Amino acid sequence: MLTANPEAAGPGPVAAAGRAVAEVLWTSPGPTDPPWRTHVRRLDRWLLVVVGGYALVVAVATAGGVLNDSGRANGGVAFLLLLPLPVAVVLALYRPLDGWRLSTVWLVATPFLVQGDGGDAALLEPWQWCFWCPVLLAAAWAVPPRDTVVVGALSFLVVLTLPGWSPWTPPLTFMPALLGVGVPLVVGASLGARQRASRNLVEEQVRAAETQAARGALAERARIAREMHDVVAHHLSLIAVRCETAPYRLAPLQEPAVGELTEIAGTAREALTELQRLLGVLRSDDQSAERAPQPGLGTLPGLLADVRAAGTDVTWDVEPLVVPDLVGLTAYRVVQQAVANAAQHAPGSAVRVRVVRESDDLLLEVTNGPGAAPGRSGAGLGLQGMRERVEVHAGRLEAGPLPDGGFRVAARLPLGAGVDR
Repeated sequence: MLTANPEAAGPGPVAAAGRAVAEVLWTSPGPTDPPWRTHVRRLDRWLLVVVGGYALVVAVATAGGVLNDSGRANGGVAFLLLLPLPVAVVLALYRPLDGWRLSTVWLVATPFLVQGDGGDAALLEPWQWCFWCPVLLAAAWAVPPRDTVVVGALSFLVVLTLPGWSPWTPPLTFMPALLGVGVPLVVGASLGARQRASRNLVEEQVRAAETQAARGALAERARIAREMHDVVAHHLSLIAVRCETAPYRLAPLQEPAVGELTEIAGTAREALTELQRLLGVLRSDDQSAERAPQPGLGTLPGLLADVRAAGTDVTWDVEPLVVPDLVGLTAYRVVQQAVANAAQHAPGSAVRVRVVRESDDLLLEVTNGPGAAPGRSGAGLGLQGMRERVEVHAGRLEAGPLPDGGFRVAARLPLGAGVDR
């Protein structure tokens, strides 16, 4: 027989409400980094000056213009008695719940401290709302919605019950209390909800961009694998064909040599079969994989001529070098992507392409000036793909803005020995 586990169902509504009240009253200190903090020292300092100055002005005006003139208390004594209230307003900038607690307790205690000759010292005079409303606004803005409800309920309860036992507070109507407590709470809760929604949207956009980048990286790696297959498969096929035809082209050959060539041809065929089977996994969901011969360093001038014909101001200096096929393919793709990035992000700019040999390295350099019109933003997948291609050859890629507002992409691919000019 199955029995319900009361702990698994979580606390009941009464226990949850009691926990929320305890959290608001004394357990939680409130956020130490509230949402209005800018993390810019100058702006935070100005915010502190403005809020602190406002609280001090209200305290001085109340002590001298209200309490002193009405005969309730001497101006200096009244200012000292009111001093915790501006402290609570400033404290609410950093710990909103602590500021609300201090201001509420001191507003309750004020009628017992400030007494005149039979005069009333109402809790909810306009100057007291000037202290309490900013604190209520800050608390509702910074804390979660559940805590905001508890803060509002407790504040409203204090306002409604105080006239019954305070010695100096006149009767209080319902509507002023509702507006005085409810308006700053609603405004603060709305600001907090909007800011949390904006933060969640930004976080979701970051996650989506990271997911897109990861997918782009996988797609780029699959494309690199396909292109490497096309190049390697060509060489393996050539090895197999030459080994199989050698006995006829170079006859007569000794029997051991014929057997060795036949074995080499078989190994090349097996490697080609395994390579094609592995590539089939990558191409299983890509029916549009490239089947044309792969480009190389020798086809770069044609690519750049097409780019110029399309309207991009591009000039190039490409040395006629004979490089390994994979290096030539990588050089072609890097230049192709860099030129495409320049046209996308800096339309109308002049683009210069330089492909030369430096020592035992192939240097690729694509620079562009500032765009003549605003460009489109991208997800950075192009640079990531170029960097992955270059790293396959143990090369280096550098990309970054130039002082004049342009951009530079430079890649260095090791060539090794045996590369002809």
